[in-house]
Amino acid sequence: MCKMIHTVGNMVKIPPEEEVSRHVSSGNIIFVGKMSYDPNIVAVTFFVNEIFPVLRKAYPGLNFTIIGANPAEQVRRLGDVDGVNVTGFVESIVPYFLDATIVVAPMLTGAGIQNKIIQAMSHGCCVATTPVGAEGLTIANNEIAIYDSTSQWIAGLKSLLDDREARIVMGGRARQYVIDHLSPQIISRQFRDFIKSGGIG
Repeated sequence: MCKMIHTVGNMVKIPPEEEVSRHVSSGNIIFVGKMSYDPNIVAVTFFVNEIFPVLRKAYPGLNFTIIGANPAEQVRRLGDVDGVNVTGFVESIVPYFLDATIVVAPMLTGAGIQNKIIQAMSHGCCVATTPVGAEGLTIANNEIAIYDSTSQWIAGLKSLLDDREARIVMGGRARQYVIDHLSPQIISRQFRDFIKSGGIG
């Protein structure tokens, strides 16, 4: 006997309008995540070594901030690179989202929906990631940028850095995606449908 399959997604609290990025800053790229987690270490190391130096040559005032608790020694050493800042634990991520030009998640390893990505999307940030980072999301309307190679990353980020309007539009689509697919109301409804179907027991 076949049973109906129900999907219950990750739930994201929708921030109020005052916590939505206005895309005022033009030179702040950020990464958010637990910085003792190996996929995050691999991601920021790749970004600092392969992408950021090329971008900073084109945009001398560009900064890359790595935000997250318990940064591994390898991550702390990245802070020695010009323009790279490693914060460690922060009390609130909201000010960083508000000031971010682009939120990057250049994930090369790991699996499943990345909470750091959908959280940034909920704040209306312009988000760029890899196919690995976008796993579990149905991106069909350019809600986030997805890059699959170093050359794509460099060209894509240059395009976004040069176009504030594109960042605003992408951020708005990202926030709407979360509202439509991952908000508490949507996830609660999915869970209620699961219960009604007799999915527990």
